Parts: sequence; C-alpha cells; structure tokens
Amino acid sequence: MRLLNKLSLSEKLLHTGFIIMVCVGLLAAEAYLYVTHTGLDGKSGVTLKDIQISYYGDRSSSKLQTVLPTMLTNAGVPKDQWPKITQTIDHWVVGGQSKAEYESQIKPIIDQHCMMCHSVAMSKQLHNPPLASYDDVKKVAAVNTGMSYSSMLMGGMVHLTMLGVIFWIAGWIFLQTRVNNQIKAISVIAPFLAMLLDYSGWFLTHMNPDFAWMVLVGGALSCPIAMLEMGVSLIDMWIGLPGFLQQRVVAELPPGSRSSQQPQPT
Repeated sequence: MRLLNKLSLSEKLLHTGFIIMVCVGLLAAEAYLYVTHTGLDGKSGVTLKDIQISYYGDRSSSKLQTVLPTMLTNAGVPKDQWPKITQTIDHWVVGGQSKAEYESQIKPIIDQHCMMCHSVAMSKQLHNPPLASYDDVKKVAAVNTGMSYSSMLMGGMVHLTMLGVIFWIAGWIFLQTRVNNQIKAISVIAPFLAMLLDYSGWFLTHMNPDFAWMVLVGGALSCPIAMLEMGVSLIDMWIGLPGFLQQRVVAELPPGSRSSQQPQPT
C-alpha cells in the first residue's frame, strides 16, 4: 500500500476532491439532524429529552403537538403567531378532530406553513409524514409514540449502507497515512461501532427512553471521527504529520549481522 505523501499529483487531487465533498455532505447531514431534533422539548440545542421525544415519543400528547414547535421554526413562522396556531391545533386535537373544523381551521394553517416539507412528494424524500389530507393529519394527531419501526428500518437501510461505504473508503485512505498503527486500528473501527451504537439506540429508546444516551453518543461520534480521519489524511498527504503521530520505522538488520561493530581480537 502506497503512502499518501508518495502519491502522484493526480492521485492526491482525486483523494482530496473525495474527502472535501464527503466532509461537506456529512456536515450537511449533521446540520439536518440538528434542525430536525432540536427544540422538541422547548429548549435550544439537541438534548437527551429531544432524543427521547423523537424515538420514544411524548405519550401525553400527539405527535403533531410534539413536533409543532420544530415545524413552525423550520417554516419561519414569527414567534408572536405561535400561541394562536398552537391553541387552534390543541383545540382540534383534544376536541374530537372533526373534519369540519379541520377544513375551516387546521387545513389553512398546514397549507400555509407545512406543505413545503410535508407534501406527498417531499414526504417521500425527507421521510416525513405527509400532511396533505384530513386522514394524513389525523394519523399524526394520535398519541405520539415516537418514530415508527418502519421508519427506523427505512432509515437504517439508507444510513447504514451509505455511511458504511463512506466510513470504509475514509478508513482505507486513512490507512495510507504515516499515523501510528495503534491509532489507525482504533480510528478505522470507531465510526462503525459508533454508528451501530446509534442505530441500536433507536430501537431501544423506542421501547425505553432511558436508552436515549446511545443515540446521542453514537450520533455525536460516528461522522466526526470519520471526518477527523479524512482531515488527518489531507494533512499527511499535502503537508506531513508531526512526529508523535507517525509510526516509528525500525530498520531490520540482515540475518547474521551485528548492530555494532566490535573490534576483532588480534
């Protein structure tokens, strides 16, 4: 296996283009997860409670009521309009969810603020529940039990496959650096373990909210570790690594040779 610093210019540019493109994509994925999970508990930032609400649900209210603050934030609705919208939806949910009230009160709100992400077409792309009809909205107005098993299986099929390939390629490139072999061994396996911790946490948290830490820890480590690998690969490829990170190379002496020349007796 050739070291990165020994590659030709064309090979270095190929590796660099891949690393930059993938890192930007992973940052976008992290930003998307932040936006879709933050604020579910009414506080800024992604908290353990946000993870619990996402996967276990808030079983004292409906999914629609739980995610409404995030939906209003993503839609750019001014906060001074939130109380009226929230009150209208709460009244409909607890008041029997009649179709007549839906048509007169709820549908205009959804059409104005929610269809950008919850139309039938966008729901398929973003894996969001559609809100295009009365029946669609009534489904999410039921008690919030968190992400469904079908959604978790679909998410696993997409994320594990895609990230597995990315982590493998990132690790393969990282193995061509001059980093210490022990550090390499830990680094290349860590993103896979973190992703498995994250994904298994989805199902366990759905059953018991106490497992939400698995999702938070696994999700916080998997992609950043892979990006760190790729960052180190770029540095070693173009600049070089500090000595403490590099693998020490011990020259092997030919069989029968001596490490030092001793004067022969006369």
